[in-house]
Amino acid sequence: SSKQIADILYISNHTAISHRKNLIEKFQVKNTAHLVKRAFESMHL
Repeated sequence: SSKQIADILYISNHTAISHRKNLIEKFQVKNTAHLVKRAFESMHL
């Protein structure tokens, strides 16, 4: 969840959500599942 990610990275929940939204736009995907798939395909994860 965004809250878990925020806690691990020591950022606010809002910041985690914003970063995820920006990555979804950058990778031109529709949701987080597709974002993860694209990241694996692109070797960014």
